[in-house]
Amino acid sequence: MTPPFYAPHSNVASIAWPAIPDADARRRLAVLRQVQENQWHPPEEIRRRQFLQLAQLLRHAAKTVPFYRRRLGELDLQDGKTLELEDWQRIPLLTREDIQSAGRDLISNAIPAEHGKTGKASTSGSTGMPVTVVSSQVNRFLWEVMTLHEHLLHARDLEGRMAVIRRIPDGTAAYPDGYSQQHWSSTIAAVYPNGRIYALEIESSIAQQAEWLSRVDPHYLRGYPTNLYALARYCRRNAIDLPSLKQCLTFGELLLPHVREACREAWDIEIADSYSSQEVGYISLQAPGQEHHLVQSDLVLVEVIDCDGSPCKEGEMGRVVVTSLHNHAMPILRYDIGDYAEVGGPCPSGRGLPVLTRILGRERNMLVDRDGNEYWPAFGVKSISKIAPIKQFQLAQTSVGTVEARLVPERPLSDAEQDRLRSHLESRLPGTVGVEIKLQESIGRTAGGKYEDFVNETLR
Repeated sequence: MTPPFYAPHSNVASIAWPAIPDADARRRLAVLRQVQENQWHPPEEIRRRQFLQLAQLLRHAAKTVPFYRRRLGELDLQDGKTLELEDWQRIPLLTREDIQSAGRDLISNAIPAEHGKTGKASTSGSTGMPVTVVSSQVNRFLWEVMTLHEHLLHARDLEGRMAVIRRIPDGTAAYPDGYSQQHWSSTIAAVYPNGRIYALEIESSIAQQAEWLSRVDPHYLRGYPTNLYALARYCRRNAIDLPSLKQCLTFGELLLPHVREACREAWDIEIADSYSSQEVGYISLQAPGQEHHLVQSDLVLVEVIDCDGSPCKEGEMGRVVVTSLHNHAMPILRYDIGDYAEVGGPCPSGRGLPVLTRILGRERNMLVDRDGNEYWPAFGVKSISKIAPIKQFQLAQTSVGTVEARLVPERPLSDAEQDRLRSHLESRLPGTVGVEIKLQESIGRTAGGKYEDFVNETLR
């Protein structure tokens, strides 16, 4: 497939080609080009450049951030000294508790003027421990460039129609109209011509979402995996086609294989996933034509470590530790973000970026049996829908020996159907864990609009 041709806006009258962009667009294009080129460097060169940047960030943190003045005191951070991996790994992990308790001690008292004004971003608190992070205009600028890079990475038609279904609580995107604007974002519009975006509040029913999408007829659909799964199943059951749809874009939740399969069955399209957080921005993007993720090493250093703190090898699963490379306003160094991932081998494309084969979710998404063994639960979602007409479900471990199956059925379920569902779910669990069926009318989302198929409530 020939990728689309992207011609930037020209800022000079009567000159369309080659375009002469304005200063803001030139700045974005210059950084974008570096990001596009850097992904092809060998892993060793990518890591070398990251550590050059980290050395500067550490010197800044040690001098201007009270929290790190204490934490980094034993490191030799003289100007010109190379930062060694052994020194880096001596830095203690940063936890959510650290961020909460440190407060303003994590904020620099001498942010470089060139980094611009600061702003705040807060997590939704779905872990029960919300945190607020301060970042600069430089950070936001790099996030915007990475958004543009992600679109180009997947060769999207920037002039197509984009639909977004997410939490928009101010009432502007309510069904039936939702809202729309002339371009996907000001970030893209600053550089390239791009198409219209349409948005709908996620609290709209699945039937309403499907009807709205039929009117919008998008080329791209962005949303949470759990909502996308319900939408794809509804459209398939009701023979609702989205003829222009080329790709779905997922974010914010764990993407499981059954969601990809549902989108293929309903619309014959693939999903492109992204992994990010409010604390550090983009972490990884799905590789084009693949299902694994590429760590975006221009913005973050990602470590995947085992229970002893040692780096995981290819095929091993461990905790995700993230460092934001450019946040001089509030340095986030070796942050234990709470997620787990599996380390992959080299990307077949030849890109030198680190590979995450799977992003497995948070500790609260793990099931724990009576002996303390941990499992990533797989409940056979497709089989559940074959046993009984279930519109929505959530499985929650409410005690060491019990998983509560919260089910929203399309109609009342018979005792036999409930027994089959219970037997099916228990067959996927350790023998010491039983299942209780709980039928309900709906399952709510978090304040941020997210939703999880499985949650261990004993860990909260």
